[in-house]
Amino acid sequence: MNAPYSAVHFTTYETAKRGLMEISPESASEERLVVHATAGAAAGGLAAAITTPLDVVKTQLQCQGVCGCDRYSSSSINEVIRAILRCDGYAVLMRGWKPRMLFHAPAAAICWLTYEAMKSFFEKLNDHE
Repeated sequence: MNAPYSAVHFTTYETAKRGLMEISPESASEERLVVHATAGAAAGGLAAAITTPLDVVKTQLQCQGVCGCDRYSSSSINEVIRAILRCDGYAVLMRGWKPRMLFHAPAAAICWLTYEAMKSFFEKLNDHE
């Protein structure tokens, strides 16, 4: 789940950042922190939404056999997805997507904002020396 999440996250961040910088390039340096926070939130939210089905599968595997949850004959992602679809339908694969987005979007915004601010700080510090 982490590899697809990271792939979507980094791709979306870079694309969103580039797009936001092109909207008003003359003020890009002044609005840089807002751009990073916005691009980070978009990246975190989109990556969370897209990888929600994988998170559902992971949770099903972690909880199998506990408190009446189903047990699966193997830990195959395909087998778990087929079982979920057979019993509950497609909508269940997106269970929890809103809370995941509400968690990951601000977390990613804070993370990218902090990273880019510190990167800028150290670049300026290095230029003065």
